[in-house]
Amino acid sequence: MKTLTLAAAVLVISTLAFGQSMMKSAAGAGGTGSMMSSNTATADPKVGSELRSAASTGRKVIYTDLEAAKALAEKAPTVLFFAADWCPYCQADLKEINANGSRLGNITIVVVDYDKERQLEKAYGVTVQDTFVQIDAAGAKLGAWNSGGVDGILSRVKRG
Repeated sequence: MKTLTLAAAVLVISTLAFGQSMMKSAAGAGGTGSMMSSNTATADPKVGSELRSAASTGRKVIYTDLEAAKALAEKAPTVLFFAADWCPYCQADLKEINANGSRLGNITIVVVDYDKERQLEKAYGVTVQDTFVQIDAAGAKLGAWNSGGVDGILSRVKRG
């Protein structure tokens, strides 16, 4: 019984340490530790603020409203990324997108706060964080998947 209790304690501590480590490393250069923080405004204020801008990242913006996301989808493939600050998988995907986002080309990633946008989640059938949903210019769902980082995005995004 003591061995089982000790093993459980080690597992909990390891999980917490991993989550903290991922959140710190996902903050990246110029980040604040919160994925919803912004440090620079984009040229188009309707789109929102760029998220943790860095020279090597693809275009990432913070979700403001569905109309702005649809406007982006008129111009290029657009993917809503339902993410949470507390989610180590989300943080890992953001870190990977920051490091390799230039590979995304013209694909726009719109980061949606999983904890705040409940109606949008219902509209797209999102039930867990770390969910990607590609939309078209009308806001229709073209596809959805969980996790995968840049490779997942590139392999699943429909180009039109």
